Amino acid sequence: MGLFNKKDDAKETKCKTCGLELHDPERLQRHIKKAHGHLPAKKMEPGSGDGGLW
Repeated sequence: MGLFNKKDDAKETKCKTCGLELHDPERLQRHIKKAHGHLPAKKMEPGSGDGGLW
């Protein structure tokens, strides 16, 4: 019957980045966007000489 088919459901609800497993594919999409969607801010290295504040 396939009522309790965990194998197919696990593929759609496991985050490929961090391995977090959620119970709903929509929640997975929201998690990916919120947790992994932003790019880290570019940090200035001290002493690099590429236009600091002073």
